[in-house]
Amino acid sequence: MAKDFHNKPFDDETVLKLEIFRGYIREWLPVFLSRRSFSTINIFDFFAGPGRDIDDKSGSPLIVIDEVKDYLSDPSRPHAQDVKINLYFNDDVKAKYHNLKKALEEHVDPAYVNVEVDNKDFTDAFQEKFKVMAASNTANLVILDQSGVKHITKDVFKRLSSCRATDILFFISSAIIKRFAGDDCIGQYFPGISKKQIDSLDKGHIHRFICNEYYRKLVPSNKSYYLAPFSIKKGSNIYGLIFGSANLQGLEKFLKVCWNKDSISGDANYDIDDDIIRNGKTLFPEYNISQKKDDFREKLFAFLYNQHRSNNDLYKFTLEYGCLPKHTKEILRTLQKEQRLQTCPSDIKKGTFYLSWKYYKKQEIKAKFRIIE
Repeated sequence: MAKDFHNKPFDDETVLKLEIFRGYIREWLPVFLSRRSFSTINIFDFFAGPGRDIDDKSGSPLIVIDEVKDYLSDPSRPHAQDVKINLYFNDDVKAKYHNLKKALEEHVDPAYVNVEVDNKDFTDAFQEKFKVMAASNTANLVILDQSGVKHITKDVFKRLSSCRATDILFFISSAIIKRFAGDDCIGQYFPGISKKQIDSLDKGHIHRFICNEYYRKLVPSNKSYYLAPFSIKKGSNIYGLIFGSANLQGLEKFLKVCWNKDSISGDANYDIDDDIIRNGKTLFPEYNISQKKDDFREKLFAFLYNQHRSNNDLYKFTLEYGCLPKHTKEILRTLQKEQRLQTCPSDIKKGTFYLSWKYYKKQEIKAKFRIIE
């Protein structure tokens, strides 16, 4: 995560970051390769590095290649005909570019995928490739593993989030934001965020704050665009991964990867909320739930009081909070057991809540729910 981290073996935090990338790519590919919703899918990695660390462990470009190859070579996986796959890898450091090119030449079968390798400044590379991303017949996954904070500007974020089917994964350094909060060099990247606001935050919460109070507020009020953070602690520094998608299914798949890595809050590789439950269950039930799950339960109760909510309302509400349908189902089952959950129609099978993309996509209302006293 530092500028020279490729010059040594990947540390545990970098491995975690790469595992999250791999997990999401594995979830993302079937959505667009199993059916011909788009004629072309593109994966862009604008800060690709040399492809491997010094111990020959795969970096993001080779992970992308492996996941595409594994999918296409598995006859049990559906693969729509005539869907073109383009992979674009860029690094602005000449030595890393040459090493990356060599690694890809040894790793890529041109028969099943088109690969382009570049050695350009990010701004130039992004400007050139944005035309491809914006095409109406393409679906895109954009990986922006920047060092620091400077490249994912307001303009870059707005342009990416305006694309029809473009998911993004990018990093920011909370430590840099905290350290230089009062300087112009930070203010120019996060206009409207004050030194006072940053100083009031624990370093471990800066990433969430920037995601929610800066990037989320860049989304126009008339547009649906979903964001989710995941924080990674490395020594005394915090690095934040932010995911963005215009599609709730994309958000669900990213959150699934995050909760697989952090079963307590789905938010971090460290105790981001000082949750006692991370140390194991106690004799006190109130401590045997994470702060995030407890807060979600309270908000879900408020959402369901005095008003019927459809299965689709609940699905969207759950994901926007950063939880998964299984978390909502668990709460609803408890309410049913306590006879506090009213369903409409009243004869739906107990424990059935229809919280899934399958129904949301078609806006199919299967049932409505309300908390009663």
